[in-house]
Amino acid sequence: MGFFDWLRGKAFEGGVEKYPEVGDGYTTPLERVYVIGDLTGLPLLKFASLSGEKVWESIGDRTTNSDYDVVIVGGGVSGMACAAKGISMGKKVLVLEAGQSFQTVKSYPANKPIFAEPKNQLDDLYLKIQNGSKESLLVDLKTFETKNKIPILENKRVVSLSKDTKGNYIIVTEDGSNFLTSHVVLAMGKSGDPRKLGVIGESLSHVYYRLIDPQDFKDKTVVIVGGGDSALESAIALSKTAQHVTLIHRKSGFDRAKESNRIEWGEAVSRGMSQLLESEVREILPNAVIVSSKSEPTKKIKSDAVLILIGSEAPLDFLKKLGIPISGEKGFKELVGLVSVLGFAMLAYLGKASFYGNDWYSTYALIGICFTITFGLCWLYLHSKDKGWSFPQGWSLFRNMYLVFAFLYFGMVYFLARYADYKFLEKLPSFHFTMLYSATILIFGIRRIIVRPTQYIKFQTISLILVQVFPLFLLPEVILPFLGKMDCLGSESGLIRSQLFPKEAYWFAYRFVLAWPLNLGALYGVPLTSFWFYYGLFLTFILIPFLVWRYGKGAYCGWICSCGGLAETLGDEHRQKMPHSKFAYKIEHSGQFVLLFAFIFTIAKWIEPNGLFDSIKWIYDLVVDIGLAGVIGLGIYFFASGRIWCRMYCPLAALMHIYAKFSQFRIFSDKKKCISCNVCTKVCHQGIDVMGFANKGIPMDSVQCVRCSACVSQCPTGVLTFGRETKNGPIFDRINGTL
Repeated sequence: MGFFDWLRGKAFEGGVEKYPEVGDGYTTPLERVYVIGDLTGLPLLKFASLSGEKVWESIGDRTTNSDYDVVIVGGGVSGMACAAKGISMGKKVLVLEAGQSFQTVKSYPANKPIFAEPKNQLDDLYLKIQNGSKESLLVDLKTFETKNKIPILENKRVVSLSKDTKGNYIIVTEDGSNFLTSHVVLAMGKSGDPRKLGVIGESLSHVYYRLIDPQDFKDKTVVIVGGGDSALESAIALSKTAQHVTLIHRKSGFDRAKESNRIEWGEAVSRGMSQLLESEVREILPNAVIVSSKSEPTKKIKSDAVLILIGSEAPLDFLKKLGIPISGEKGFKELVGLVSVLGFAMLAYLGKASFYGNDWYSTYALIGICFTITFGLCWLYLHSKDKGWSFPQGWSLFRNMYLVFAFLYFGMVYFLARYADYKFLEKLPSFHFTMLYSATILIFGIRRIIVRPTQYIKFQTISLILVQVFPLFLLPEVILPFLGKMDCLGSESGLIRSQLFPKEAYWFAYRFVLAWPLNLGALYGVPLTSFWFYYGLFLTFILIPFLVWRYGKGAYCGWICSCGGLAETLGDEHRQKMPHSKFAYKIEHSGQFVLLFAFIFTIAKWIEPNGLFDSIKWIYDLVVDIGLAGVIGLGIYFFASGRIWCRMYCPLAALMHIYAKFSQFRIFSDKKKCISCNVCTKVCHQGIDVMGFANKGIPMDSVQCVRCSACVSQCPTGVLTFGRETKNGPIFDRINGTL
């Protein structure tokens, strides 16, 4: 096993399903257009019903001048709950359904058991979901529809959505009907067109994509392709009516299925049913299926009928046509926006560096300004072309104005100090940078505490704010310079002025927090004193290893580090953008190479204090500190999440990955509760496939984890828990990430 395989361990490398980008309160980038139900990524009927109610908190109680206050597209559980709630509020609502009401439930197999999950939660919903069967659920749903007198038009497939001159939405259906509304709620669900295998023979008449009644296959030999709950539930039902059932799945286990289904199917296999794991269908014949696996490239299996149950494609094309972005998909407009933000990061980091003897950096700072303005205006044009000149409101307005202010502030400071001979600015270039950095963590940290009100996030965010504001800003930039001017730091030979801050190097205060090799610059410039040498050894090789062993890597990355502080606050809204591709998993430990270079520079400085590496240290500064940590690390926040630097390139994180291999920290899971919704993986800032661990009940021990608690707090069924793995069994943390 190689070093990188050892670091990665048994970490899973699964991706995330594509869904529309939905904000807090079920909002979308389209003004007054909302998405609820399955399209939010939570495949449970209770959560669908809940979203139908909660969306009204975002819609509000505004009066409208259109035909309808809200038109709901989709007549499933979420759509009907939304309509009923609106009616109870005295709103004019209408439901448009492409087929029949509760079409998805009607398509369930006969006698399919219904489990009202999560158990003992959400039992006071307007549209209640109870344990039972498909048939009893349909009775309850139709009774609810009749009782609430929900206005619904069936067989009305929506094809377009546009605005009129007054800002109302015009909805057009396939038959040419028009509906005028102030608000639109999309509750279509994700069970659109079934996914296909793409093999020869898939269009034959005995191939099906849905099981309605197991009696239709009585005494037949049936092959089922799939490994989720639908496939297992169908296989279980058919095992009682069909002559024989063979279940084919491309993976080694049924990771995404409920444990109860896995157990019941296992019992069916013990009674004579068959399963072929790590196998794939290559061709479907009129009376057989050709299957291949590693052990047997070609195997022919008799079949009278084939059910392909590998999921369905969400109506993503329709959503994209409306202008709603899809998670994980980037277009030309997003690339333009990325270049603009990268330009801003160039101004911030290269502009600051240009005041420390690197005058040619100023040229690139100017290029950054040009990029920000030019590509920013292009982005605005493309945005308005897609969605019109809608003016943001509330938090979105404040956030955008703050980012514009940050750019103008950096630009003003840079120009005044560089070209207007404002000496007070030129002497303190880091003051303005660090002040705005601290203000950003403070402002966006408060926002994080408000929107994610858990005890854990409150304590964690406050810790990040205090560390950034005091030892990384006030102490080096305000308190120590003031005390120095007041001659309150002792004599030249005293501990403070000779060891801690020689030659008024107050920025040494950063070393209280930033450990080697994150602060490689500590070895260059002002000589390293004995205090900082021994403190650095203690911090890097004693204190941090202990914290990682006891609490995991996140004890530093998630509670102390300034880079992590910005990622968890400014980057909190964009954590779901972290890539989960095979390429991302392949390069996620690139920081080990940066760590190697940092080690080489350190040893070289030790051996020859004024040698070759002094003259080429600027290359490391430019590539790592400015390029990877600054320009790319910050510039990619809104494009691929705020933890790219931490996950991919940070040398201190790379060192802590080695420490973390010996850590007791784990995220434990109750696999019986896991519904394989993929939310935990989607919100992971570090790209960890948390669900890969959760639905198997395996303690998550990925070295990438920064203990941010997003997976724990946003898990809809309370599956995950922080804790330690000890010889005496797991010990769960008192303060966890749950809501």
